[in-house]
Amino acid sequence: MLTADVEVDRRDFTVHASLTVAAGERVALFGPSGAGKTTVLETIAGLVWPRRGLVELGGRVLTSTGSPAVEVPPWQRRVGLLRQDPGLFPHLPVRANLLYARSAAGAELTAIARQLGIDELLPVMPARLSGGQRHRVALGRLLLAHCDALLLDEPFASLDETLRRALTVLVKDLSSEREVPSVLVTHQLSDAQAFADRLLVMDQGYVLQAGAPDEVVLRPATRRVAELVGYLGFVPAAADGGGHRSAGSPAGSGAAGSAGSGAGVVAGVHPDRVMPGADPSRGLVVTGTVEAARPSGAGWEADLRAGDASFTCRLPDRPDSAQVSVTLLDPPLFAPDGSLIPAAAAVSPPA
Repeated sequence: MLTADVEVDRRDFTVHASLTVAAGERVALFGPSGAGKTTVLETIAGLVWPRRGLVELGGRVLTSTGSPAVEVPPWQRRVGLLRQDPGLFPHLPVRANLLYARSAAGAELTAIARQLGIDELLPVMPARLSGGQRHRVALGRLLLAHCDALLLDEPFASLDETLRRALTVLVKDLSSEREVPSVLVTHQLSDAQAFADRLLVMDQGYVLQAGAPDEVVLRPATRRVAELVGYLGFVPAAADGGGHRSAGSPAGSGAAGSAGSGAGVVAGVHPDRVMPGADPSRGLVVTGTVEAARPSGAGWEADLRAGDASFTCRLPDRPDSAQVSVTLLDPPLFAPDGSLIPAAAAVSPPA
């Protein structure tokens, strides 16, 4: 098990992070660039000394600011750190790169190389490898070093989406198979969801929410978390008297429901949680003016304006009129202070 509870001073803010990762568990630190995610990884790896904190791995204290202080050097931590730059030695062939942290070759090298799909590249020099092949070699080197924890700092960010996803899933499977606690840093939500059992959303040095990836996306704890996990707009909403979770209307939008007692309450609009047409039984109905529409995958992405609110949604077909009605499927509601309104509190008692 990996545990870290640290505070690290940076030039612009202090990073506060506390996480526990069980053997075989995969955690993703997700958030915008500059949120403090890499600082957490570097502190665990022993590259950054915290103002206050404790890092333990498998019962071993790696960092402690208590008395006596403990600071295990990075090369003695048995922690593997994989960054965007694979860091291969250009003068050594793939085989020597793989075995750099090991003293002898053997069946394990052959098995790992085959598992990573690089068994035919062992005599090849790094300059002749593709980007994906170089990352596979770097990953193989970590696996052969038998690290007790795996830290991934956006290692595949420079690769195309298909290859990035394939390697992310490969690392996920290998870390689970070896029962190694693993932490991925990323600002790509799709990568975090493909990798993680648990998602920690970070911003400005703080963990804003932690939970299963689907739970965090569907029920963001605050409006700020919603913005970070892909909600592209917020519309006024209010509870009604019929027991629906939410039914409100942006002023002048023509949406179903009543704004009555919900002044200041807004519903988050996730572009993938929008259904064309009006169905109040499924969620919040909003009618808006189409400001722009563009192809998005197999469907269309549309920018709508309803009163003073604007939002973006994805629809199966191009909007065929200047105004369209859509239904926000069970949207999260946020109070004026930005906090999530629990489902039980978001509905009025039946009349």
